[in-house]
Amino acid sequence: MHAPSNPSDLADLLPRRSIAVRAPSAVNGEAIGVIVLLLVLLGGVLAWLGPGIATDWRMRHDAVAADDVRVRQAHCRSWLAVLQICNVALAADNGDAAGSEHTEWYVFLGRRADPSAAPLRSRSDASRVTTDLGLYKVRRRLVTLLLLAGILVCCIGVAAAMMWRSLQARRTFAGMSGQRLTPVLVEIERNNRLPPRRRLWVYLYDDGGKRERALAEWPSKQQPLFTTPDERWALALRGDKGGTPMLLDVGLKALDLTQAERAAFREAFLAKFGDRTPVAASI
Repeated sequence: MHAPSNPSDLADLLPRRSIAVRAPSAVNGEAIGVIVLLLVLLGGVLAWLGPGIATDWRMRHDAVAADDVRVRQAHCRSWLAVLQICNVALAADNGDAAGSEHTEWYVFLGRRADPSAAPLRSRSDASRVTTDLGLYKVRRRLVTLLLLAGILVCCIGVAAAMMWRSLQARRTFAGMSGQRLTPVLVEIERNNRLPPRRRLWVYLYDDGGKRERALAEWPSKQQPLFTTPDERWALALRGDKGGTPMLLDVGLKALDLTQAERAAFREAFLAKFGDRTPVAASI
């Protein structure tokens, strides 16, 4: 990682006093809401598909024709051409008694299925009713459920890991408050949109000759203090105890500076990097 220039001389232009650092919020309501939503979705998928798969798995060698049950209607549709979703409505031939109807749902990966189905019943437990379509696709249904659950678990794990890293970074940045702050250049590796109206900035910094990675999660309209027109490099602050540098935003919202101090910093920034940067006028 090769920085275009060294901004360490800007440290002398920061106010020579204890500067309070307002560390960015690490855990926001939106992030918690996303994790809760994923957990609810995971529980819903397991509750929706799990019992039917468990019943059909136990019946796969124990099924006989159910002459007292008829198929009212059956539909199969494709999603993204590979995920098949079928619903089969079954009704018991015992008049209009309450509870005589129910719907079997089958979700599996593969080609579009024939929606025709024949009702089956377990020999050992007459209360268990399914269809030949469900039994025929039971292994694919199980694999599909495990795949869907695995994807959701991975998403939950990634979201939780990002939240944990944000908490650690916030503690580090909060510990910089009152230290002598030194500007350093960091390389912007990427930025990703997060729902809703958030953006994750991933940046690289030098730590004793090793390249380390850090992240900052901000509102989507908030930008780093870029130092190059290509927005590849940006300014960050490191405390006198070292550690992870804190990415600076355009409005310097993380620093407790007076208007005069902000103006002085802006002049120093323009003198060092010029007005060629897209965010210079917003400091």
